[in-house]
Amino acid sequence: MPYIILLMEDDDVLRRYLAKLLRGDGFEVIEAPTIKTAVESVQEQKIDIVVADLKMPDDTAIGFMNKISDLRLHIPVIIMTAYGDWETYLEALDLGVCAYLNKPIEYSDLKEKIKIGLLKNKH
Repeated sequence: MPYIILLMEDDDVLRRYLAKLLRGDGFEVIEAPTIKTAVESVQEQKIDIVVADLKMPDDTAIGFMNKISDLRLHIPVIIMTAYGDWETYLEALDLGVCAYLNKPIEYSDLKEKIKIGLLKNKH
C-alpha cells in the first residue's frame, strides 16, 4: 500500500507538478490548495506525511500544525517556503516539523526529507 502524502500548496502549477513527480515515485498524493481543505483531508483519512507551503491563502503551515495538534493527530510535516525567517523556523521546530526547505526546492531534497520523515514516524 503506498504512503499517502498531503500536498498543501496554493500555486496550482507547482502543486500539480510536485504531485505528478511524487505519484511517479509511487506515493498516493492528496492535493490541498487551502488549509481548510488540508484539515478536512486529515480528518477524513490517514495521512502518512504532509508537505506544506508555509504561506497559504487562508492561514500558514504553522496554523495548520496547531490545528492538527488540537485534533491530537501526529503527522510529520515538511514545510517549504520562499519566505523563510528565523522566527518562523524556530516556531516550526517547536511544533515538531520534520524538515524545513527553502524554495526553490530540489525535488531530490524533498524526496529525501519525505523518506526520513516516514522512517521517523514508524518509530
